[in-house]
Amino acid sequence: MSMHSAQAQSMMAAGLRDRLTLRLLRDSGEAPVEVMGFHAQQACEKFIKAVLVLHGVIFERTHDLALLSSLCATHRILVPADLDALRILNSFAVRFRYETCSVPLFDQLQATAMVEELREWAERELAAALD
Repeated sequence: MSMHSAQAQSMMAAGLRDRLTLRLLRDSGEAPVEVMGFHAQQACEKFIKAVLVLHGVIFERTHDLALLSSLCATHRILVPADLDALRILNSFAVRFRYETCSVPLFDQLQATAMVEELREWAERELAAALD
């Protein structure tokens, strides 16, 4: 296994933890929207970063999903998530964790679907690299 594959698998594992946390929060029916949005954003971020790492792409430390998606495009890696939806999740990375302000509309189903779509994509990318 290459160094890139090992790092990508580590990123995937971190994303899967955020995915599980999101699912548990959603199922509780009592979780604050900001916290669910944070874990949805974090899962998406880690799945995209896993693919970037797998492809040997070097990137600055960032939580910006749109920037990460753009970086993928620069390296001819097609991200299956909608850019506008990624931008909505961006605001949950830091701003709504630490500030008191109005939260954008958060569609739990859409966020969960995006997390799942990116997870499946990243898993396919990893599987292809390990073959």
